[in-house]
Amino acid sequence: MYERATTRGPGFPGLVLAIALIFVGVTAVQAQDSVLKQAKEEYQFAEYDKASDLFSQVANDEAASTGDRSQALRYLARVYVAKNEQSKARDAVRQLLKMKPGAEFDPDMEPPPIMDIYYDVRKETDGYGVRANTGIQTLAVMDFSNDSVDERERFDGLEKGLPSMMINYLNGGTDLKVIERERVQWLLKELELQRDEETVDQSTAVRTGKMLGAHSVVFGSYTVFEGRMMILARVVKVETGEVLLGEQVTGKPDEFFSLIEELSTKITRSVNVEMEEAKMGTSETKSLDAMMAYSDGLSLLEDGKYRAAREKFLQAVEYDDSFSRARIKAESIKPMLAATAGVEGSETSTTQMNR
Repeated sequence: MYERATTRGPGFPGLVLAIALIFVGVTAVQAQDSVLKQAKEEYQFAEYDKASDLFSQVANDEAASTGDRSQALRYLARVYVAKNEQSKARDAVRQLLKMKPGAEFDPDMEPPPIMDIYYDVRKETDGYGVRANTGIQTLAVMDFSNDSVDERERFDGLEKGLPSMMINYLNGGTDLKVIERERVQWLLKELELQRDEETVDQSTAVRTGKMLGAHSVVFGSYTVFEGRMMILARVVKVETGEVLLGEQVTGKPDEFFSLIEELSTKITRSVNVEMEEAKMGTSETKSLDAMMAYSDGLSLLEDGKYRAAREKFLQAVEYDDSFSRARIKAESIKPMLAATAGVEGSETSTTQMNR
């Protein structure tokens, strides 16, 4: 009995030490979680100086998990944009991509300046093309032009809202990667490819598609006249310039959603992508008023009118409380309200920003 006790004896201090180390490790993780949580709270209340210090603490802590550090870097980019410190925002994005080379930024979650920085940094290593798995068809959708005769101004926002919704439908196609329209617009702006802001011609579409590494490009127009809406789309094969589809759909303006779904289905089939109806994307709203407000918000957003854009996104949510993308877009603009305070009118209060 004595021998058994002495055999176990030497291992006991080691066990105690192991437990102690585990306890210290758990405590360190909890401390980092606490710092990250506090940083997010400071961010939500637009306390960007405090937030940047706390997020930096997590981002620079090599003992922190990769997930926490990458999350802190994403927030840091937003904070630095809010503080008009663009070079620091760029450094945060670059550091994140070095840590996680395949990291993606969601244009619904990030304000336009961060997406521009992200595309710029990605260009340094990957060029203009997008990453796609072998065998995956890659499709780019250009903004549509508004050729309306009636209520032209009312439907202007759909130049951006229509392709945004179409992309949502097309993303449901099997073996199909649809490039986000923000990347397409960034490239057009970067290379000054679109000579006439209201027109996308076939040569522009093909050149843009080649730069992005897309197999096909969609562009078109829509017209509202005498109570009817006609949407025309062309699909061009980038490699040859061949027109794969020239199609139009017609109906009443309040049938907009079914028209886009019908046209998206035809586009998907034109690029020889197998599609199952059950996997086709859907619209997040069926309210035309909500979609119109959201579309106007996209236009204002790209014009740098952040406060007005946010009001439009919030208006879209008022029309349809389930329109989550509009709600997310409104939230993503908060850093820009701080960056442009006093520029777009009266300075934004913390209460307004947390509305």
